[in-house]
Amino acid sequence: MRRLVRFAATRNAVLLALMPGGAQHIKKGEKVMASVRRQVSSTGTTYFQAVWSLTGRDGTTKRQTKSFTRQAEAKAYAAKMEAECEKRGIGDAEKQTFTAFTERLLAYWQARGELAETSLIGYRRNLGLLCREIGHIQIGKLSPLHIDEALAVLKVNGGAGRKLAKEGEPRGTRPLADRTLLHLYRIGSNAMEQARRWKLVASNPFKDVKAPSPGKSKIRIMTEAEAVSVYQAAARADDSGKHPGMTLLVALLMVCGMRRSEILGLAFDAIDLNAETISIFRTVVAGEKGEPILRDDRAKSETSIRTISIPSEFVPMVQKHRTVINEMMLAWGKGYQREPLLLFPTFGGAPLPPGVLTIRLRQLHRQSGVKGVAPTHGFRHGMASAMVAGGIDIKTVSERLGHSTTSFTLQTYVHAVKGRDKAAADQLGKQFSAMIAASDKP
Repeated sequence: MRRLVRFAATRNAVLLALMPGGAQHIKKGEKVMASVRRQVSSTGTTYFQAVWSLTGRDGTTKRQTKSFTRQAEAKAYAAKMEAECEKRGIGDAEKQTFTAFTERLLAYWQARGELAETSLIGYRRNLGLLCREIGHIQIGKLSPLHIDEALAVLKVNGGAGRKLAKEGEPRGTRPLADRTLLHLYRIGSNAMEQARRWKLVASNPFKDVKAPSPGKSKIRIMTEAEAVSVYQAAARADDSGKHPGMTLLVALLMVCGMRRSEILGLAFDAIDLNAETISIFRTVVAGEKGEPILRDDRAKSETSIRTISIPSEFVPMVQKHRTVINEMMLAWGKGYQREPLLLFPTFGGAPLPPGVLTIRLRQLHRQSGVKGVAPTHGFRHGMASAMVAGGIDIKTVSERLGHSTTSFTLQTYVHAVKGRDKAAADQLGKQFSAMIAASDKP
């Protein structure tokens, strides 16, 4: 036993002496992460090994070595690995690809339960786009150049084409908007920042990449003539029996400014015809593959759960549509989904996939000759602008839209209405004329 102790002490003394700078850098009791040792091969050739320890994901330590013919080279490499291990904490990080790391990160986010399901779906989709270009690269070797090149490629053909591909053929691509690229950059940066905090990498390469700057996009709202045309197209679709309830759906979008998820989650138990109100607390969102997910008491935010008033003219429209839904239930039979009884379902009363509603609204726009207006959010923007132009206070507008602050409503949703500037000028002109007339009096 004493021989083993003496041997170990002698070995450690040799290793410390071979460390860069010698034993003076090592304090008593300090853990040695990297070292250099002299070896002799079976042929009698002397060589030097850099030795360092790597801590794996499970906390176990693995010894790694690399051989050199010169002692100075081995010392330099040992010093480098010691510095890298000290910065990273987990030494096998370089073996993780960006794809493997993001999968682990998404599982971690999901397990914590702090993110909404829709947020996780969005993160997974956007990280998947980044993985198309940089997923094969080890996170320890990911550079700002890799990220810049990936964003450049995705800008050209990162989006999926809207036209469905023929069977057996790949779906086409389309350019990504700068705002979408900014989302990709932010999510990628958040992911690598988490890797840095976990000490898997020494630094976040996204920090040295210039973030895409989309600028403020100009959102167009429908003119009164266009709104009339879209409503007429909805009435035709309703009368034909192709899309029952489309007239009411478009009317609610125009007057209530509901989000796509909110209009799809609207059920009859949320409508009080006597009080002429609608309670918004249920939503239908798109899953990873576009499938509808019904969520009770889960809106976009706390302020999104709200009760809004509807015009008296909507009461008979809702009653008429309830009759149509009752007929659909009788025709379908016992299997029809009644809890909740949705206003705008798909077959059998099930939630309508959000993507299907977007397609139907785009069809109405095409039939009406409307271009450049968002299918569902265009109605929200139009309603907000019309309310402000009509003299409604911004607080009421903001609460009707379900926003948390009035500043967000003003900055994002209120747009100039054509002809209102001239009306404002005429009003100011009248006030000015009255002031001049008063000043001319003796």
